[in-house]
Amino acid sequence: MMVRTPCMSLSERFRQRTSALLVVCVLVASTALSLGAQTSCSVPQVGRRQTRTCSVTLSTTLQIGANALLTLSHGTTNVFNTAAMSADAAFRAAADTGLRVMGPTFRVSATRAVSVTVANAPTFNGPVAKSAADVSLGVSPVPNVCSGASMLPLSSAPMAVQQAAPRVLMQSNAPSNNVVRQVCFRVFWRYASDPPGTYGLPLTFSLTAP
Repeated sequence: MMVRTPCMSLSERFRQRTSALLVVCVLVASTALSLGAQTSCSVPQVGRRQTRTCSVTLSTTLQIGANALLTLSHGTTNVFNTAAMSADAAFRAAADTGLRVMGPTFRVSATRAVSVTVANAPTFNGPVAKSAADVSLGVSPVPNVCSGASMLPLSSAPMAVQQAAPRVLMQSNAPSNNVVRQVCFRVFWRYASDPPGTYGLPLTFSLTAP
C-alpha cells in the first residue's frame, strides 16, 4: 500500500520555507484468536448429594489491523530565519558550500516493514524557474543534528519520473516504534541567475508498506 501526500513546500525571499501534512496510512490485515466451540452442557440427576458441573465455551475473535503512521514535526521550514544577518550576507558567507538549514523531523510507527520516500517538483515556483537541484537534502538519525548527514541534490526530473522510482529516506524491514529522523537541507543561491523574490518548492513525503 502506498500513500502520497504533498508534505512540504519551500519558499524564499532570499528564503525558502517548507510545508507539510500529516500522513496516515492504515493497512488492512487481521489475526484471529479463537477459543473452543462447545455451546451447551447438562448436569444429570440433580439433587443426589453429589456436586456435578458442566461448562460451555464462548468462542471469541480479536481482529488487529496492520497500521503504519508517518508524521512531520512541522509543516514549514524557513530557509533563512536569522535576524542578526541579512539573507544576502548569509548566502554570501555560505559561498560554494551552500547555506545549511535544519528542516522538520519525521516520525514513523508501523506494525510491519515500511519505507519513507520523497519526491519534489523539478523547479521552484518564483520569479525564475530555479532548479530544485540547488537544494540538497539529507537525513540524520539524531534529531536536531545535521552534521554528518549525507547530502544529495534534489531531483530535477519530472515528478512522474521521481514517483516511479522515489528517493528512499528511511527503510525498515521490521516493525518500528516511534522511529525519528531529522531532515536537513543545504541551499545554494545563484547570484548570476536567481533574482530576488519569493520562491516555493513543494516536496512529497510518502509512506509505503507492502
